[in-house]
Amino acid sequence: MDRRSLMESLYLPSIHSSSGMPIFILDNFRSAFNVGSVFRSAEAIHPAAVFLTGTCARPGNRKLARAARGTQALVPWRYFRDPLEAVEWAAGTGRQIVVLENEAPGSIPLDKASFPLSSAFVLGNEALGVSEAVISRADWHVFLPQSGERHCMNVSSVTAVLAWEIQRKRLATGR
Repeated sequence: MDRRSLMESLYLPSIHSSSGMPIFILDNFRSAFNVGSVFRSAEAIHPAAVFLTGTCARPGNRKLARAARGTQALVPWRYFRDPLEAVEWAAGTGRQIVVLENEAPGSIPLDKASFPLSSAFVLGNEALGVSEAVISRADWHVFLPQSGERHCMNVSSVTAVLAWEIQRKRLATGR
């Protein structure tokens, strides 16, 4: 594998056909530290994969490596220039697309949603959220209920909560 390919993915063909493997799709995260933290959350619920899109830092980035603490070498990942391309790839494997955003009309609280555990979960950057094209493509719109006024949890913290919800459902079903 050439250097460019190494920087484009640590892709395992098993991602395509795996059942039970969630994918976290990061829609243009601007913080390399947040990207690294997502790798840690994904590794904590192995097996899981991370798809990086647009402006996301990729493994090889020093800040990402600091936050990921080596998990970027353990979690399968792939880079897509466009978030919608990553979503379409995941949908093509039979996965449902779950967008996790702030509460909006028609969205479901995370703990009440009955999405498949092998879904593709899309998270947006902290300033812009998930792109409209991706939101319109989603099968599910879920949110984390919050009682504060700002509704501005850090996206890597939201990913950790999402990872726990996936793991909780796995443990409850014995998968």
